Amino acid sequence: MLITSSRKPSASTRTLCKHLASFFGCEYFNRGKMGMGEVLNLSHGKPLLMVGEYHGNPGSISFYDLKGYCMLSLHISVLSAPSSYPRHSGATVSIDGGCDLAHTICDMLLLEKTNDVAPLSLGIVGDRMDFKEHGNILFSLRVKSRRLYNGDSDCN
Repeated sequence: MLITSSRKPSASTRTLCKHLASFFGCEYFNRGKMGMGEVLNLSHGKPLLMVGEYHGNPGSISFYDLKGYCMLSLHISVLSAPSSYPRHSGATVSIDGGCDLAHTICDMLLLEKTNDVAPLSLGIVGDRMDFKEHGNILFSLRVKSRRLYNGDSDCN
């Protein structure tokens, strides 16, 4: 997976991107003036996650498939700011939660939904996403709304 930001990200958006990349053990780069075609070329056939902004704060997360089509868009707010980077970057991430969003995110990120205990877990309950290390919450996001696409449109 590859994580990138909007074109001119604020410091808080860059920080969230770095924490997400560390959590999932993947690469993050600052998009800058790159167009979507260039960004997709850098993903090398891996899923792409783009963090957008709303009034200078992280405000959305968009998931793109291997062909560059938008599959899922989440409008988010940060409930608790990341306190530290996970120390187990590259470790298997388990997804907890029986809701539709948990299953959809597993599919988007090409992850297996598992009940195994892993050092890192993403707990999804209702409108809350908790990013945990050994059961301790590192940071949390609130999902204000979500939109699932058919893979034939833009995330706007």
